[in-house]
Amino acid sequence: MKINRVKLIINIVTNILFVGYPFIIYLSLYYNWVNLAIFYLVVSFVLRLVTLPNLFSNIRWMMKLIACIGLFLALISWFCAKYQTLLFYPVLVNFVFFITFGYTLYQPQSMVEKFARLKHANLSAEGVLYTRKVTLYWCLFFIVNGAIALTTCLINNMYWWTLYNGLISYILIGIFMGVEWLIRQKIQH
Repeated sequence: MKINRVKLIINIVTNILFVGYPFIIYLSLYYNWVNLAIFYLVVSFVLRLVTLPNLFSNIRWMMKLIACIGLFLALISWFCAKYQTLLFYPVLVNFVFFITFGYTLYQPQSMVEKFARLKHANLSAEGVLYTRKVTLYWCLFFIVNGAIALTTCLINNMYWWTLYNGLISYILIGIFMGVEWLIRQKIQH
């Protein structure tokens, strides 16, 4: 029981710190503490790998892959003394999400259907069709979000990179989720 509580606390802290990832990169460059930020990221990604909850297989696999990509980018940045590789983490995260969600469109259950069945085991045929469409829309979102994240890397302006990847992309995700929730409520009633 105590080990589970420690893992939960570490998981919550790591989630909070990952949301702040762009700001940590920005501040480390501003104050010229890049190696400290890279060390922090390596530790955070290792903690992420250790504390990942037991989710269903696609999500667990995807989250482990994302943590490994982050760890890989942080180590490359450290060994090569090139912080720019860290900037590509949001791009690669969107790519992994796109591939994972897109792959499920060719499977009997789409990713969103798997989420829906956690709450509603007996999903209607209309519900299955709806979840498949939502999965497709998430794929489109990941393409656009990843393309904008890539653009912020290529223009090499830390202000815009941090603003988009640390704030705007999270707002867009929240808006997308909120709009989808409103549409789902309207459809269900």
